[in-house]
Amino acid sequence: TSSSSIDIDINNNNHAARYASTRLLPPLQMSKDDETTWDRITGPKLFKTVTNWQGIHSVPLVPLRIATGLLMIHHGSEGGIGPANFDTPQFDGFVEYVLGPYFGFLPGPPEVWSAIHDYIEFYGGICLALGFLTRPAALSLLGTMMGAVYFHLSAVGLQGFPLGHVESYSYDFEEPMLYALIFLMFWFNGAGPLSVDSVIYGAISEEES
Repeated sequence: TSSSSIDIDINNNNHAARYASTRLLPPLQMSKDDETTWDRITGPKLFKTVTNWQGIHSVPLVPLRIATGLLMIHHGSEGGIGPANFDTPQFDGFVEYVLGPYFGFLPGPPEVWSAIHDYIEFYGGICLALGFLTRPAALSLLGTMMGAVYFHLSAVGLQGFPLGHVESYSYDFEEPMLYALIFLMFWFNGAGPLSVDSVIYGAISEEES
């Protein structure tokens, strides 16, 4: 009986030693020096997702935010320099061919809605490019883009989306849809670095701390 108990103790000790050794030894990892570009393309990092929107990971938001804001300034300047250029062919054409046929359900004169549309895109674009009041600006611009998506879908439909051929290569609803998704992202994530919002937030955080 004593010999069998000794054997059990020895086996238990061996199992404990093996378990301890596996806990102490770190998993085998490839060092950064040994990792090649091909490893990054075909290895596990191919599937890595950036989940941190702070610091260096938010830097790509800067050119996207600025470029999108500048494009919106251009969109809001129909018919001249600045928004709401009344009595110009571009302004009147937007009222006659877009607002009249497709947005007749809106209350009030269509000229007012056309001016609001221009003001949102022009000044909202400025705010987005500067990163100032980014979330309300992005939400307002999102509203104008959803209106544009509604207009194009009402006028020409899905145009065979996703696989159909489009005549004259005029993909009408896709551009405002992409803009809408960009504005939705900035509404959720904020301006990112190199923005007025980040400076204001930093100053407020220091005062509160």
